Amino acid sequence: MILRHFFLFSLLLLLLSPACLTAQEHPQCSLCGMDLNKYTHVRYTVTTTSGQQITTCGVQCGLLLQLNLGAYFKSAVATDLLYHKTIPAEKAWYVYRSKIITDMAPGFIAFASQDHASRFAKGFGGKVLTLQQSIDAVKGGFK
Repeated sequence: MILRHFFLFSLLLLLLSPACLTAQEHPQCSLCGMDLNKYTHVRYTVTTTSGQQITTCGVQCGLLLQLNLGAYFKSAVATDLLYHKTIPAEKAWYVYRSKIITDMAPGFIAFASQDHASRFAKGFGGKVLTLQQSIDAVKGGFK
C-alpha cells in the first residue's frame, strides 16, 4: 500500500514538473540571459538584415550583439530611461559609467535628448556619449 502511494505521488510529481517549469519561464536577454521583464525601462532591440528582432536587457548587451552581428546588423532601437519609449539608437544619447547601474556594469543608459543625458550625468556621474562613441567604448574593452 505504501509503495503504491509512493508510486502515485512520484508519477504526479513527474507529470506536474513540466507545468511548473513552464510557468516560471520568462523572456531572456539573448546575450546574457537576464529576465527581460525586469528591464523593460532599458531594453535595446536589434534588427538583423533578415528582419529578425533580437531584444537585450539593455544598451551594453545590445551594443555587443550589434558588433557580433557585423554585416547582418540592420538597425537598433534603445529605450529612453525617463519616458520608457523606444528611440532609434543612432538618435539616442548615452550616459556611460554612471553611479546608477540599470542592467549591466559598467553600463550605458539611453536618453532621447542630450539635455536629459547631461542632467543625469551631472547628478549621477558618467560621460555623455553618442552611439558611435558608445560603440567605440565597447570596442575598446569598456575603457
